Amino acid sequence: MTNLYDAHRQWARRPPDERFASLPAMYDFAKARREQSSEEVRSLQHVALTVTPEGAVAMNGETPPAHLTNWAFGQLATVVGAPARYLRTLPPDMVKDCLTYGLHRSAERCKVMIRASPFANGSGEQLWASAFTGPAYGRIWDADVIESLTQAILGTTWRVPEAIPTHGSESSGLYASDRDMFAFLVNDEQPVEVGNAKLGRGFFIWNSETGAATFGLTTFLYNYVCGNHIVWGAEQVQELKIVHRLKAPDRFYRDAIPILNRFVENRSLAESVKDAVGRAMQTKVGTSIEEILGWFAAKPFTKREVIAGYQAGQTEGEDTSTVWGMLQGLTAHARGLKHTDTRVGLERRAGALLA
Repeated sequence: MTNLYDAHRQWARRPPDERFASLPAMYDFAKARREQSSEEVRSLQHVALTVTPEGAVAMNGETPPAHLTNWAFGQLATVVGAPARYLRTLPPDMVKDCLTYGLHRSAERCKVMIRASPFANGSGEQLWASAFTGPAYGRIWDADVIESLTQAILGTTWRVPEAIPTHGSESSGLYASDRDMFAFLVNDEQPVEVGNAKLGRGFFIWNSETGAATFGLTTFLYNYVCGNHIVWGAEQVQELKIVHRLKAPDRFYRDAIPILNRFVENRSLAESVKDAVGRAMQTKVGTSIEEILGWFAAKPFTKREVIAGYQAGQTEGEDTSTVWGMLQGLTAHARGLKHTDTRVGLERRAGALLA
């Protein structure tokens, strides 16, 4: 047996505006954030900085400029080899000059994520440079994690455990910010018998869209959860982590979701996903691009999208002669699209191929 403190640390440090009373509320927050986000790969030499009249460091001095979040500022400083803590003590103009010097000397590329948030008075949008990651960063969106979690526990007795109010908030166990998310759920109404003990089941699930953390899922049996969310007497603790590399979104659906569904006893969903993936791997669409285009002719994809998906799948070593291989290629191509609505639309159409 062991005691787990992951949820306790979240309970102890999260401010009120990062706490959510329900999964739907947390999903709405994450979904809105995703819809406001776009990403593109840039050469660091082409990242220009400016200082706004308010004294903030912003990217590409256009109108409106994209202000650097505190997290993105630290990432950018790390990319160019500058000490972020020291830079934060300097005047803004000097900070801009130091970072610009490092950017112009770099031959690297980075994936930049920009977010838009409306002004409180409704007069427009404020742009934020929210993340600077490697060009092969595989972004798993918090909204996808929360949506999958919601579907997994639908109709079950899984719940967020009660907690002592802290930081002026009664909400604990569900957290999300501009950097990451974390959820803690338990089920003690159908205990698991281990020897003479009857143990509840619980899990932590976490993620970061910005490179602040891996995706992770920890499942466990437990004896007791106290009001400050320490898990006492945990057994059979198992953890899955997915580093945000190129194929991280694929691994999320292929590995993490089936594990989560089995653990919450939503086996029918897990088996249906497994069966659908198996069929997609066996279904042939063609051995040449001409045959593949013919197979897709009656489906809601343009010729350009199919060719781009085929090329992306070939680049990533997928078997593009199958439905599964083309699905992987199409989603890989979608990740590189600049506009959120275009990207999400292609991802949804590609995902529908599993049906």
